[in-house]
Amino acid sequence: MKKILLSTLTLFSVSTLAKIPDGLTITPIVGFEKVQRVLPTPTMKTRTVFGARALYRLPITSLEAEYTHGDDTSTDVATSTTYKFVDDKLRVGLRGDFSMASFLSWNLSGGMQMKQTKTTRTVSGASSTSSTSTTTDPYVGTGLSLHILNAFSLNADVTAVYTPTDDPALDDYEIRPTLGFSIRI
Repeated sequence: MKKILLSTLTLFSVSTLAKIPDGLTITPIVGFEKVQRVLPTPTMKTRTVFGARALYRLPITSLEAEYTHGDDTSTDVATSTTYKFVDDKLRVGLRGDFSMASFLSWNLSGGMQMKQTKTTRTVSGASSTSSTSTTTDPYVGTGLSLHILNAFSLNADVTAVYTPTDDPALDDYEIRPTLGFSIRI
């Protein structure tokens, strides 16, 4: 039974890949982002993120969907409390690509980001976990793509998300520069 299920899933996966529309591009994301942290004290923190971006090209613009995952840890030395933050973010928006040369293109993007944060607080070995409600904030971004041999692209992007706060120790935005690559199959 397991072999039949595995064979069926493999065939379904291959047939699904064969039906990917021409205008669809999927790109892995690995990068850094600067995020707001309130615990243990208000601060801006830099951390690594990973995820994927899907673009579906339309005649004038592209639809953009992106998922990223990042986590970081902070420690309050005075109370021996450790905080682990896990953020899952989904961005949906529009993107415009502009060809600057046969090997170089520039893009602008904008839309909304949905984010949920899970916080684990550990004191003396005892942990408690809480999750925030999903927040929605606008974002804008820009980037460059260097196209190599019509099969590969190197991508560099910067995205800024407007995250208003009343705390003077925090910025009203989060910044995420990323480097990536695309392979056309």
